[in-house]
Amino acid sequence: MDTIFTVQNEDLERLSPAEAVELFRELLWAESVKLGTAASLIDVPSAINVADGGIDAEVRNAPATTGLGIIKQGLTRYQIKTGNFSLDDSGIRDILFKPGTTELKARVKGCLDKRGTLIIVLFGWDNPDRTDDHGVVGAFSAKLSAIHATYATARIEIWRQNNLRSFLSQFPSLSLKANRRASLRFQTHQNWSREAEMSRLFKSGQAQQDMISGIQTQLRKNTEAVHLRVWGEPGIGKSRLVLEATGPDDLRPLVIYCDSASKFRDSDLINEILREDNHFSAILVIDECDPEARSYIWNKLKNCGPRIKLVTIHNEYDNTSGSIAYFDTPPLDKEQISQIIQDYGIPKDQTDRWVELCSGSPRVAHVIGWNLKTNQDDLLKSPDTVNVWERYVVGENDPNGSDVRQRKLVLRHLALFKRFGYGHSVIPEAQEIERKVNATDPSITWGRFQEIIQDLRERKILQGEHTLYITPKALHIKLWTEWWEAYGPGFDFGAFLEGLSPNLVEWFHEMFKYAQGSKAASDIVKELLGESGPFRDEN
Repeated sequence: MDTIFTVQNEDLERLSPAEAVELFRELLWAESVKLGTAASLIDVPSAINVADGGIDAEVRNAPATTGLGIIKQGLTRYQIKTGNFSLDDSGIRDILFKPGTTELKARVKGCLDKRGTLIIVLFGWDNPDRTDDHGVVGAFSAKLSAIHATYATARIEIWRQNNLRSFLSQFPSLSLKANRRASLRFQTHQNWSREAEMSRLFKSGQAQQDMISGIQTQLRKNTEAVHLRVWGEPGIGKSRLVLEATGPDDLRPLVIYCDSASKFRDSDLINEILREDNHFSAILVIDECDPEARSYIWNKLKNCGPRIKLVTIHNEYDNTSGSIAYFDTPPLDKEQISQIIQDYGIPKDQTDRWVELCSGSPRVAHVIGWNLKTNQDDLLKSPDTVNVWERYVVGENDPNGSDVRQRKLVLRHLALFKRFGYGHSVIPEAQEIERKVNATDPSITWGRFQEIIQDLRERKILQGEHTLYITPKALHIKLWTEWWEAYGPGFDFGAFLEGLSPNLVEWFHEMFKYAQGSKAASDIVKELLGESGPFRDEN
């Protein structure tokens, strides 16, 4: 039964010479990972129109291997043919000899003299042999024997379309590339990299490079199934970092990306992987994978052996006992954040004042940079069709659900203060804020308030130990603005400050200076300080 991973002969026939060489290169790389063979032994130049001595690809000095037989022990050289190329007498001469002569092409001769294997790879031909006397291979041997008797035993293989389809069936990522279905439910690394957020120039510091190195070390293990759990707050660059980590030649051809766990759980792919007669090799990258889905998927795949590597990505930490390797995505340094904003044409001396608002988030840096370039009236406006700030607050929940509504209400109240106490000795500060929230929504009791605070800490929107604050700072300002837009009219300054601790009063006032990073927030400050505002100068 055909699936989205099925490759047909016509899929191979329509490949151009450049596409065929690229696909074959990645097939060799994928097989090298499966065998644990060094990718450095593989040479498949992209310059297909340059004289190559009759050879398009080479694997040299390979150790004894098993696997699919794509890589042979010692030296293997490959000649790749596309389209309607046929192995008739003329075609065989074209492969072996210099034009118009019986002189072997230089690298073909070198392969045979070194007792290597010469493999003819035919992307557009699947004709059977017509005789039992070694068929086409026998025709090659006959022509070579006429040159020198030692070539009578030359190692030559012919790979037709059915051979290539068999090889590709073991690598679903390459199958999707060959049949051009990589833009559907699953994506190859190449298609994934073309998404808008993934195609931005990657910025990294030492912490990001260390994490990338750690991920690559885990993915190159060849002894058992591997599960990497990548987590971090929204906008910190988790998916972009995983894309970068899986970019090397030996990893990229194996990558299959799915943007949600639900799509993967309900797919043909997981069923194909679990078939007893299936030997897929893949690096599965599953985004938006919550703890329940992570547990379900890993329980299904962890006994598949080293052919399967699983990378799941989520916003929250959910450590479990077992063999899962956890990676906490670090924030970018100020230097890298500044560089992102500069990429939008903003001079460095102007970018530094905005760096602090980003709190190490590359996504927020792109928001700030884009708005500084195109929309200076509202530096916090989201340039995306999906609101950046909603991603932080809503996460994977129903945006219209009561949980999200209560979460937003609590966050907007918390945003009125630069920070607030939540440790044992300063818990009254949090209780004072809860009372104001409860006055707006009586269903948010102290117990429910604590549940929401814990959820926000797990999401890393609230950080700190005994004194908590909202991060990134740009989100804090956005929430502060939203509170004043909703509740500013009729604000009673005296009544609001009544009962607040001195710390909270100070942190309430500090937000007015803190909010100067937003044009919208600055406009609200002007209204509050204006003639009809609650903070007007009575003198």
